[in-house]
Amino acid sequence: MKIAFVASPKPGAQTALKELSDRYGQAAVAEAEFIVTLGGDHTALEALHETLAMPAKPVFAMRTDGSVGSFCNSFRTHDLTDRLHAASRVQLPVLQAEMEQVGGRSRELFAINEIVLDRQVFQQAKLSVAVRGNGDPMNINGDGLVLTTPIGSTGYNRTLGGPLLPLGSSLMAVTGKAIGCPLAWSPAVLSDHEILDVEVIEAAHRPVQIATTSETIPNICRARLFRSPDRTVTLLVDREAQGRLCTPFGRQC
Repeated sequence: MKIAFVASPKPGAQTALKELSDRYGQAAVAEAEFIVTLGGDHTALEALHETLAMPAKPVFAMRTDGSVGSFCNSFRTHDLTDRLHAASRVQLPVLQAEMEQVGGRSRELFAINEIVLDRQVFQQAKLSVAVRGNGDPMNINGDGLVLTTPIGSTGYNRTLGGPLLPLGSSLMAVTGKAIGCPLAWSPAVLSDHEILDVEVIEAAHRPVQIATTSETIPNICRARLFRSPDRTVTLLVDREAQGRLCTPFGRQC
């Protein structure tokens, strides 16, 4: 079995990397059958992003000491090959953003957990937000918006008061950041077939950026956000972790 181990720079993860690679070997990511991450959620998300170009390559995340891993499996060095073969495969949706920057340049990016629109300066962002085909746009002032998948709904989205989404559901959540008139706005749960169109009002004077775990693109004037129709990534969840993971997501795996 060819395994590629990817570790956080934290000392505990680096110690685990040496122990596991000595025991099981270390394959290149492109040649591996499995990617095993050592650290927390951020390390796992970076590996999942890397598999966008290798969609059949599953990621098994293990949480090491000092890291937060809400969707990571427990860490141990023995019986890893058995755990990899026995783990459940969860197909995770991928968010896609198609955007235009001030000046006319078109860009595209992808995200596993969330896409964040953020103000770049002290002034609030002014955004026109619409779900395609569902009524007139809503104009809002605030620090920005977050579009999240089920796997991302327990993270940043939750700290902003956004809803938890069941793992494996066909849903997305849109949550505001410090919206200036909160009574006019509340977090929304959307089908993952919906398309969210956002236009930045006064983009040159109130600049807005789009950020994911792996990339930030500044000076956006408009963006279209949606679930990618042809991309998924695979997370491996072992039996020990299923009960813990399913509880916060509100459903049984």
